[in-house]
Amino acid sequence: MLTFLSQIAKWIRQESAVTQALILAFIALGIAFQWWHWSDAQTGAVIGISAALLSLFVRSQVTPLIRPVDAGQPLIPASTVAAGAAVPAMPPAGS
Repeated sequence: MLTFLSQIAKWIRQESAVTQALILAFIALGIAFQWWHWSDAQTGAVIGISAALLSLFVRSQVTPLIRPVDAGQPLIPASTVAAGAAVPAMPPAGS
């Protein structure tokens, strides 16, 4: 069961636009075939909430492909990332 859920999560991360289209198609079918009766405001709220939750899920899974740098210096030292330690606060520029 856990591998099935992880496969679903992986697919959602890779195909977020398709996932959102499937959710909206399901909502549209439900309204068209009167599986439920929603007002315009309720339909808009459900679509907005589903889009927001999907985008939050997808954004939480995104990792940068390159390390962020400032003037050629890495903002996050590789040793800190490899150790899994908390990143120390960077001093303000110019100090």
